[in-house]
Amino acid sequence: MSAAEEKNPSIKSETERLGNNQEKEGGQKQPPPPPPPEKPLPDDCCGSGCVRCVWDIYYDELEAYNNLYGADGSKPGPKDS
Repeated sequence: MSAAEEKNPSIKSETERLGNNQEKEGGQKQPPPPPPPEKPLPDDCCGSGCVRCVWDIYYDELEAYNNLYGADGSKPGPKDS
């Protein structure tokens, strides 16, 4: 305890303040992840072999989503390869 803390017990040390802030931040609940990308409907694809088919876009977005949030959307962080 520092001399200032001995004279005035209401003063907290820097370490105590940082520790309390970390507990508050660490104890907060994370917001739920966004919903996964919407799967295209069968009629969304024209079937003519487009260079960027709606299915290509969907699978790219789904892969990025899974890398960020996990396959079930509950675990944040990158997937191990």
